[in-house]
Amino acid sequence: MPLDLVVPDLLLAAGAPPRLAAARLRHAEKWLARAEHALDPAAGTLAWLAAVHGLAEPAPYAAVALAGEGRDAAGDWLRADPVHLRIDQDSVILHDASVLDLAREESDALAATLRGHFARDALTLDAVAPQRWYVRVPEGELPVTVPLDRANGHNVFGRLPKGGHRVNWPALLTEAQMLLAEHAANAAREPAKPAANGVWFWGEGAALASVERRYAIVHAREPFALGLARLSGAEAREPPAAIADVDLVRAGESALVLLDALTAPLHRGDEDAWIAAAEALDERWFAGLEKAVERFGAVRLVLPLGERVRIATLTPSARWRWYRPRKPLAAHA
Repeated sequence: MPLDLVVPDLLLAAGAPPRLAAARLRHAEKWLARAEHALDPAAGTLAWLAAVHGLAEPAPYAAVALAGEGRDAAGDWLRADPVHLRIDQDSVILHDASVLDLAREESDALAATLRGHFARDALTLDAVAPQRWYVRVPEGELPVTVPLDRANGHNVFGRLPKGGHRVNWPALLTEAQMLLAEHAANAAREPAKPAANGVWFWGEGAALASVERRYAIVHAREPFALGLARLSGAEAREPPAAIADVDLVRAGESALVLLDALTAPLHRGDEDAWIAAAEALDERWFAGLEKAVERFGAVRLVLPLGERVRIATLTPSARWRWYRPRKPLAAHA
């Protein structure tokens, strides 16, 4: 398809807050009603992007994302993202960095403490951004992990990293949790903000020289998407303000736009922010879909939802399907 619009967390899984599950977006609902639908078995946004670019699971999410950050990604890498771990009776629930709102100074202080501890296992920690940390791992020590988007909101037991030879990964997670729980930076945060009291290892794999070129242009801020763009030779750009600002591609080429403004508000439970972001997407992106189809010839709405991805394809014939009744967003989940 000439244009793929990837919009995570527009369609919400069962159990979403009632106010969000009841949200109505008139332009999105209009075009979802007129589209042709298919389901892809990819488990989330990153898994779908990986599969589109020809990467088998487990994809080297950390190494590709590091390339997207503009860093040297040679070697074996893991993400080691800061998280909040909440004890809930007999479980420990993981919440990703969306809930933390870590400042650069806090991130640097926390990472400095872990850097020295990780060095004992020859692990090199690189806190590229407050919410995105990476660890270079010695050869032969990569564990098998659960991606952060599949662990978020769940009990960590049963999802801990496994494997390696010399590094005891579950023990290392526990040790990191103990160090961070006692850290002065976290003491200063509480009780106003959640503590960054853990890390989550995920995205294991080695650096890649290249990946399949699927798009000519990739509009994104997400490092994994940017890494795929750079490794495939696509042009990487910031997402534009509206669909009318997306540049045309040449015949036979495609463009991708990743619109992930809904994810952070959903994960931190900010219903007002999610609704405001959804309404902005409806006006700036979905309202202009008819003209976009005219310009590009076809547009796909790629809507990740849990363990699958809904793909709604719009071609010029969609404008004539006015007779199809609109359904609430929740009906497409």
